[in-house]
Amino acid sequence: MIDFDKEEKIEFSNKREATKLNNRTLIIDAGINVFVEKGVAEATVRDIIRSTGLASGTFYNYFKSKEEVLVAIFDDYALEIGTKIRNHKDEPKNFEEFLSVKITRFFNYVLERPEIHLIMANNHNTISNFSLNTPQIILEIDYLKNEIKEGIKKGIFPDIDFDLFGLVARPIADSIAQDMLLEKNPNVKKFADKCVNFLINGLMGGK
Repeated sequence: MIDFDKEEKIEFSNKREATKLNNRTLIIDAGINVFVEKGVAEATVRDIIRSTGLASGTFYNYFKSKEEVLVAIFDDYALEIGTKIRNHKDEPKNFEEFLSVKITRFFNYVLERPEIHLIMANNHNTISNFSLNTPQIILEIDYLKNEIKEGIKKGIFPDIDFDLFGLVARPIADSIAQDMLLEKNPNVKKFADKCVNFLINGLMGGK
């Protein structure tokens, strides 16, 4: 005999989760648009709420401030881009090839989602005040460092300071990505090669 009450509870729970996900997505997307249009400093929670069409109480069920929305935007971005960059089927022959694959994927994704980098580029001082080291960004950097550790163990990567690499790689790649976005029809390979050369020369003393 079918327990309809149980099925109804499951259906209600699924709908509630879908609504929560939809509301969060609305807020995140509205936050991106508002931050691009007005800048982080000038944007307000009210601006974001107005762009979602949600009630203010609904917004505060998810976030306490515009800063929390901004952190969530960068966290989601880090997860998306990390998923694109990570590919455990990759078998690079050396460190330069490893970097080239990762950075090329990163720059291609930046071209797909330039609005995130526009927020960073146009609001550098404001964003620096609360740090871009969100939980997911830290986790993605750890993933990258672990891949480098494995490459060193296998003897296909040089014995570099992977902690230093994790510290400098993101700001360097972000800076070059922002330069890339200034071009009308950017050549991804050109900018990826520039980034790889910069990182290798810096980490290995130009050797």
